[in-house]
Amino acid sequence: METLSLDLNLLRTFLAVYRSGSFTGAARLLGLSQPTVTTQMRALERQTGRELFERLPRGVTPTPVADELAARIAAPLDDLAVVAGPTPPAGARAEPVHLAGPAEFLCTTVLPALAPLVAEGLRLRVSTGLTDPLLEELRAGRHDLVIATTRPRGRTVHAVPLADEEFVLVAAPVWAERLRGRQSQRDATAGDAATRGAPTPRAPTPGSATPGSAAPDSAPRRSAPGGSATPGPACPEASALESPVQAGTPTPGSASPDVCAPETLVPAGSPTPGSAVLLDPAVLHDVPLVTYAEDLPIARRYWRHVFGRRLSRTAAVTVPDLRGVLAAVAGGAGFSVLPRYLCQDLLASGALVALLEPEDPPINTSFLVRRPGACDNPDVARVHDLLLRAAPSW
Repeated sequence: METLSLDLNLLRTFLAVYRSGSFTGAARLLGLSQPTVTTQMRALERQTGRELFERLPRGVTPTPVADELAARIAAPLDDLAVVAGPTPPAGARAEPVHLAGPAEFLCTTVLPALAPLVAEGLRLRVSTGLTDPLLEELRAGRHDLVIATTRPRGRTVHAVPLADEEFVLVAAPVWAERLRGRQSQRDATAGDAATRGAPTPRAPTPGSATPGSAAPDSAPRRSAPGGSATPGPACPEASALESPVQAGTPTPGSASPDVCAPETLVPAGSPTPGSAVLLDPAVLHDVPLVTYAEDLPIARRYWRHVFGRRLSRTAAVTVPDLRGVLAAVAGGAGFSVLPRYLCQDLLASGALVALLEPEDPPINTSFLVRRPGACDNPDVARVHDLLLRAAPSW
């Protein structure tokens, strides 16, 4: 595509639409009206003879022609914007860095890491919210950096992995003790079922002794038709917490079906601070669930990943801030699934107990997202680089 004859103002508007993902976002970036942006893009499409954007219900998506054009003009236009921009007077304070992301992660991890830069004179403006709206605002120029809980789609922003957060199934110690008792009862019931289902030893012939025994056993043999042992009874509890696992028929002397078996054994004795209880998820059936939202996004993911089952519950408490979920659970309201970085201090002190420590816990990766194009504020790069250096220790 020949770009030398194209209007420079049209190219600037095109790049703003390309990066913001909408005509509205580009209008805000450029200080223009949306009809003006629309008119300019139609003019550019007439000049090029090609469609540049596909109109969607919300915003636009670039065509391959637009991708090629953006790749050719982005760097030169950014360099030109830096040269043509106003030079700040000597000693002037830099513009604030606009950073956005999840409130809990920002407040507990990110802001402490940025404290040294603030002490050196960094100006910071922090916004909180959900990832998708924040990314839309980033494209529209409202933020410089966004910490996203999912990888951004498209090529209009630059994203790099920042940190992994591990999810933990937790409850207060009072609930952990109750669950330990319930788990012990389930284990005992499962053991009794296996014992009742085991075959009775064969009765010896009169006057003979069973090898290794002191006296003949006069008890009659008890077996199911066909000579096989009668299987033990089915699991006594049916949980509405998750969909059941299909169990096969046990062999003689085997343990009870998988549906009754806990994920791991319950350790004996009182737990040490932060130690796991390790239980069958079915014992959580009537324990209140505290969660972030009504659709249980974190808990549902944990159940699928760890237990391979679908979580079917209604939350007892919903708090749109994980710090509120943590406070409710630590106070004894019930159980929840929380990021380890948020509850690790309470786990270490024993104020909170991990109910399960799977070998492969669910992990979510966060991304540090930067608005593309040159930025005349050097503090944006300082914040970006410091967060990437600090993240491995989180």
